[in-house]
Amino acid sequence: MKRNVFLLFFLALSVNTGFGGAVFKEFTGEPGFNQAKLKWVVSAESDLKGYHVLRSFDGSHFQEIAFVEAKSEESGEKTYIYIDRTVFKTSGRTCYYKLRLAISSDGTTTELDQVVAVSPKISAARHTWGSIKAMFR
Repeated sequence: MKRNVFLLFFLALSVNTGFGGAVFKEFTGEPGFNQAKLKWVVSAESDLKGYHVLRSFDGSHFQEIAFVEAKSEESGEKTYIYIDRTVFKTSGRTCYYKLRLAISSDGTTTELDQVVAVSPKISAARHTWGSIKAMFR
């Protein structure tokens, strides 16, 4: 019997720089069918352009897969959700995610140390199609 194993990490850390940043309350990942759902909650943002979503298949070498703009105009606690629907090649594998903050004023970035691991369930058809596409890249 194959188990769908996933790790769920909660994060309560503050990332502040002299230029701006965010205070994180939570950063989690949840497996889905042919997708991985990431959620992060921040209680404060300052001078933040947005969040680069990074993914790795080995937990060490991360690549950017998306950019989510900051909700800087809103006050109070903010919840962000990103759904990675490009996990079709990861059947039986774990995806590792982390965030990089983009600071507005000078274009610098700050990468979070927290990593979320998710093992999504991939359909056989999606896995096969992903393998075929990969051959032509």
